[in-house]
Amino acid sequence: MLTDPKQMLMPMLLPLLLLLVAGAQRSDAAQITFGSCIPQESAERGFCVHIESCPFLFTILNTDKTTPAQRTLLSRSQCGLDNRREGLVNRILVCCPVSKRAGQLTNVHTAAEEHLPGNVLPGNETCGIHFADRIVGGHNTTLSEFPWMVLLQYKKLFSEDYSFNCGGTLINSRYVLTAGHCLASRRLDMSGTALHAVRLGEWDTNTDPDCVTEKNGQKTCAPGHIDIEVEKLIIHEEYVPNSIDQMNDIALLRLKQSVSYSDYVRPICLGVNGDVRTNLFEGYAMDVAGWGLTEKKVPSPWKLKITVDVWNLKTCQDKYSPYKYKLNDNQLCAGGKANVDTCGGDSGGPLMVAINTGGREVFYVAGITSYGPDPCGLPGWPGVYTRTGAFIDWIQRKLEA
Repeated sequence: MLTDPKQMLMPMLLPLLLLLVAGAQRSDAAQITFGSCIPQESAERGFCVHIESCPFLFTILNTDKTTPAQRTLLSRSQCGLDNRREGLVNRILVCCPVSKRAGQLTNVHTAAEEHLPGNVLPGNETCGIHFADRIVGGHNTTLSEFPWMVLLQYKKLFSEDYSFNCGGTLINSRYVLTAGHCLASRRLDMSGTALHAVRLGEWDTNTDPDCVTEKNGQKTCAPGHIDIEVEKLIIHEEYVPNSIDQMNDIALLRLKQSVSYSDYVRPICLGVNGDVRTNLFEGYAMDVAGWGLTEKKVPSPWKLKITVDVWNLKTCQDKYSPYKYKLNDNQLCAGGKANVDTCGGDSGGPLMVAINTGGREVFYVAGITSYGPDPCGLPGWPGVYTRTGAFIDWIQRKLEA
């Protein structure tokens, strides 16, 4: 039987207490913040920080005998986990009132990360990481999940009508990866629309800012979304708009200004080297996200996600070849479950694979949503994606400082 009062804390904190060590008493010269928050039992502003950076709560955590009120305060003050750290205790993040924090706060993302030249891709200490608790098996995303997701905003010629018709992926502070058909197609020509800008940091297109109420009753809000105009469109030279098989369906967007990273805006990783670049990912389960058409045939206002399995390429070729589609190893096929598919509006978005790197989960863009069955979500019919690894050299050649 457990008798230590500390072991009465909520289940999420219980394993952390068992791992407390003397080293947890350390103090950093510059403390890190993971964004603003609303503290418990305080009217002042708070910051989400490592628990050792908040002496007020860290002292309670180390108290031999805690009161029920103190245990409730600790559990409700949690605002996340920093999965980049070793040891569960060191990962705890709490919402700490400004007046009770330790040291001087600095943003978790350094200026050096954010202002690299446009031709430099970030390392996996920066890209492919998000601090949200992932929802596995559901279609909803959390507020900061997949922070590299981008909406492409189109403008109707000679009017002020705007719409979101495609997605994309932030790959560094200046470039977005998307599909070629999102920039050149018969549909765009016929509708009289052209790409105008990209939107970053979006979750719910109906609200700004986006806010959620956590299970502990605490309200968390993201900063407002960011709209940045596009400076340059770069479509693969061998992409043929309106071709049936959509080979080389890949493009880059150079933004008019650099992007500052946050928990809600952050690049995904590209598999520049090794297995991620060459892997065909047969049998892998991958995530796809976007704001595309739902089963009700209307765009989703919320960022949604699905999990899809990657097919054997030969099996996929056999499925599509009777209809005159040709596929090669520059493409991936994934999905095929009834009503679980990408759809209109998801084009250009990422097919994402999570790979354990250095003891933590890092996301890479394995593919770009290209095309699929019509109607979407037909059982036995996978969607087709441009395999990003086949175009790494092309991407790197096109990036400019």
